[in-house]
Amino acid sequence: MEIEQKPITIAAKTYDDDCDRSFDDDLCYYLMNGWVYSGDDAFIMGKPITKRYSSFVLDEGFNYNENELDTWFVYLAAGTGVRRFQELAPFRTEWVCWHRRADRRLRFFNWDKFYKKAKITI
Repeated sequence: MEIEQKPITIAAKTYDDDCDRSFDDDLCYYLMNGWVYSGDDAFIMGKPITKRYSSFVLDEGFNYNENELDTWFVYLAAGTGVRRFQELAPFRTEWVCWHRRADRRLRFFNWDKFYKKAKITI
């Protein structure tokens, strides 16, 4: 009988020798500067950003103005992913976004429209 892996284990395995940073580095960064959830259903690392300045999302030295936060950037998700994030997020924003490691292009979705779409497909 195969034991199902926890989402945090799946997330950590996405890092390989080609990654500039380690899973531990990113986990520490998001624990200190963002938001992290780890459970049997999902693992999620993210932070609130401003869509207008989203090109700085991976720049750890860039500080977003708290009064302008309008987007949650989900850096890494495993398990039930972004939909679960929307149920647990500390606060709502107008947008939710993420990227794929292959191209790093941010994909933005209106919070409400994406939640409804994700709820239907899951």
